[in-house]
Amino acid sequence: MKTNWKRIDRTLEAAERDGRNFLLEHEVYEVLEKAGIPAPSHVFVPAGQAVGRKDLIGLGTDQVVLKIVSPLIIHKSDVGGVVFIKPDAASVNKACASMLRTVPLRYVEWEKRGRGHGGAGQPSSLKAVRESIRGFLVAEKVAFDNAGFGSEILLGLRNSRDFGPVLTMGNGGLDVEYMSERLREGRAVAIASAHLLAGGKVQGLLEPPAFYGKLAAEFRGRKALVSPKVLVETLLRFRALAAAFSPFSADSPFVFEEAEVNPFVVRRGRLVPLDGVCRFSRDKASVSARPVAAIGPLLRPASIGIIGVSEKMNIGHLILNNTLQNGFPAENVIVVKPGLESIEGCLCVPSVEAMPRTVDLFVLTLAADQCYDVMKDLVEYEKARSVILIAGGMGEKEGGASIEEKIRELLREGRRSAKTTPVVNGGNCLGIVSKPGRYDTTFIPKHKLSRPKSTRSDMAVISQSGAFMICRMSKLPEVEPLYAVSLGNQLDLTASDYLTFLKDDPDVKLFAVYMEGFKPGDGLAFARAVGEITATGRTVLVYKAGRSPEGRAATSSHTASVAGDYGVFRAVLEQAGAIVAGDIFEFESFMKGLSFLEGRKVRGRRVGLISNAGFECVVLADNLKNGTGLELAPLTPATRKRIAAVLRPLGIDRLQDVHNPLDVTPVADDAVFVECARAILEDPDVDCAVVSNVPMTPAQNTLPPGEGHREDLNRAGSFASRTIELFRSTDKPFVVNIDAGELYTPLAGCLERAGIPVFRRADEAVRFLRTYVGHMSRKSDS
Repeated sequence: MKTNWKRIDRTLEAAERDGRNFLLEHEVYEVLEKAGIPAPSHVFVPAGQAVGRKDLIGLGTDQVVLKIVSPLIIHKSDVGGVVFIKPDAASVNKACASMLRTVPLRYVEWEKRGRGHGGAGQPSSLKAVRESIRGFLVAEKVAFDNAGFGSEILLGLRNSRDFGPVLTMGNGGLDVEYMSERLREGRAVAIASAHLLAGGKVQGLLEPPAFYGKLAAEFRGRKALVSPKVLVETLLRFRALAAAFSPFSADSPFVFEEAEVNPFVVRRGRLVPLDGVCRFSRDKASVSARPVAAIGPLLRPASIGIIGVSEKMNIGHLILNNTLQNGFPAENVIVVKPGLESIEGCLCVPSVEAMPRTVDLFVLTLAADQCYDVMKDLVEYEKARSVILIAGGMGEKEGGASIEEKIRELLREGRRSAKTTPVVNGGNCLGIVSKPGRYDTTFIPKHKLSRPKSTRSDMAVISQSGAFMICRMSKLPEVEPLYAVSLGNQLDLTASDYLTFLKDDPDVKLFAVYMEGFKPGDGLAFARAVGEITATGRTVLVYKAGRSPEGRAATSSHTASVAGDYGVFRAVLEQAGAIVAGDIFEFESFMKGLSFLEGRKVRGRRVGLISNAGFECVVLADNLKNGTGLELAPLTPATRKRIAAVLRPLGIDRLQDVHNPLDVTPVADDAVFVECARAILEDPDVDCAVVSNVPMTPAQNTLPPGEGHREDLNRAGSFASRTIELFRSTDKPFVVNIDAGELYTPLAGCLERAGIPVFRRADEAVRFLRTYVGHMSRKSDS
C-alpha cells in the first residue's frame, strides 16, 4: 500500500505545481483507483488538444458524459458544463469547442447574480474564467441501479482539528442536506475516526443510517442492490486513505483536509463514484509529548511550594489554608515570601532559588505578567516537578509573543536539556482538589463550598472550567470526587494526559469530564484513552460545551455541513465507549447515578415500574422507548401472586389488577409499597426498576417531624428506611422518583445520603435508567 501512497503523492505534487491545493475531478479518480476504489472509465483531454477515436474506445458505452474541468467552475451543470453525447471523436471535439465559447460567458453571468464560486467577492473576469479551463473530462455514462429517492451514497473525510481524519458515510446526491436535516440523529450518516475505527466494527457502524436499509437489505420485496461486504470494503479502503494522509501519519508529507465522493451509485452490485473533490495541505501536526508520569507527583505530592501568599487573606493565602485544612502537613510546605520566616506554620523563603529542595508540586498564584519569571526560575534551578498555574490572562500579548507561548518554549527547552522540568496545569484554572494528595488549591473558602467526609470516593472530575467543576461539587454534595481537576487553558497538560495517567489508577471507577475544546490533535488521544478505560469496565462521562459547528461555511463539500464539530465529537467518543451527556441535567444525573449504582449488575433491559398514582404509571411507561431503550418485564405468575397477597390486607387487590406497571394506589402504606417493590425486584424476569412514590398520601411517613402531624420519615418502618434496606439488599439497579415539592426535599435527601439515585420527575427517572442500562449493556456486549 505504501507504493500507492507515493503514487498519490505525485498526483498532489503535480497539483501544487499548478498552484492548487485541491484536485480536479479526474485527479480524484486517480487517487481513488490508487487506493483500490474503482472509478468510471474516463479520458482527460487538456485544453487546446483534441480527442482521438482510440481514446474513446475504452469507455465502452453508447453515450459518454463530457465535463468541463476548471478550478473556478464548481457547479458545472448550472452553466452548461456537463453534456451527454455519442462517443465519437467528432462529436466530443465539437462539444468541447462549444463549451470553450459558451461556458465562460454563462459562468460570468451566473456569478454576477451572486450564485457563483466568487459571488461573495469580486466577480471573475471573462479572461480569468477562460484561462482557468484546464481541459475536459470524458467519462463513460454509468448505467446504475436506481432505487429511487435515497439510493445514492456520500462517502467523505474531513480533517478535524480535534480528532484528525473523520469519515462520513450516508445518503448522497443532490438531496444530502435535505435528508440529513430531516432524519433523526444516528439515521442520517455514519461518522467515525479513521484512526480508531476497527475493521470488525464497520458493519455495525453502517447499519443504523437510512441508506443501509434502502440499499444493503431487502426493501419492499426487492433484493438488496449491494452487499454489506461491498459497503464495508469501500469504507475500509477510504479509511486507509484517510489514515495515510492524516496530519499524524508519516506515510506522506501531505494531509487530506477534505475528500469526498458524492455520489457513489450502485452498478451490478459494486459502488461506482460519479463525482469527487479533494483539498489537501502540508500541515502536519506537531504534537509535543508531555511527561505524563509526572502527573503522579502532581496529584499525590509529598511536598508543596507556593508563591503569592499575602499576610492578609488573598487568593494565595486561601489556597494555603485550604491545603492545610485538607490534612497536608505544614512541615512539607514551602512558601516563597520575602521578609517572613514562616506563615501558618510553613517555612518561608525569599525566592525560588532559595527553596531548600525540589518540591513535587508548586502552586503559582501571581498575576499573569509575573508568571514567566517564576517559571523560568523553577526550570533553571530545577525546583519543581509539577506546577498549578492559577493566573488568568495568560494569552495576552507581551512583546509580540504570548506569555503562554513563552512558557511553552521554556518547558520544551528544559525537557530537551533533560533538566527537572515541571508539568504545568493551567493557566487560567481554579486549581485541583486531590483527596489522596490531601490538598485543595482552589481559592474557594470552606464556608462557601463545604465538602462531606464521604467514606466512598471513586470519581475523577476533569473540567476545562473551574466554575463548572465547583458548581457540580456544590450541587452534588453526595458525590465526593477522588480528584477534581480544573484544566484551564491546557497550556501544557491536557485532558487526554489526565485520562492516560489515571486509567491505571484502580481507585478511579468513573471519569466525569467537561470540555469546551481540545488542543489540536488531543481529541484523538482523549478518545484512545477513553477506549482503554472503558475496555476495563469503567465509565467515562463527557459533556461538551461550545457546540457551534465552526468551519461549515469554509468548506465547498457537503461533508462538513453533515458532520458538524459536535456531531463528530459525539460519534467518535461514543464509539470509544463514553457516555456523552446531551445537556447539563443529564451530566449531573449521571455523575450521581453512576456513582451510586457502581457495582450493580445490569443483566438486561427488562424494567419493573411501580407507583401509587395512575398518571405516574402512564408517564413511566410512555418514556421506555421500547426497542431502543427499556422493555416492560412480564411479571411471573409467582410474583403476581406474591404482590396480590401483599395488597390484600388493605383491599387494594380489589381495586387494581396486578401487572407491570404496578399501581398500588394512594391506599398503600410504607410496608405495602416497599414490599411490592421488593417482589418486583426479586422477580427473575426483572433486570431493573423505577420506584415512583407520590409522597402526599397520608398512608405513608414521608415528612420530617413537624407541627400538625405525627410523621417521621426517619423512623423504623418508614418508606425511606424500608427503601434504603431494599436498595442494600439487591444488586439490581433501581432509581427512586419523588414527584413533589420542596416539602419533600428532606425525603429525597435522606435517600440520596444512603446512595440511592433520586429524581423529581417520572420522565427524568426513566430517561436516566434507560440511558444507564443501554450504556452498561453495550459495555457488557463488547
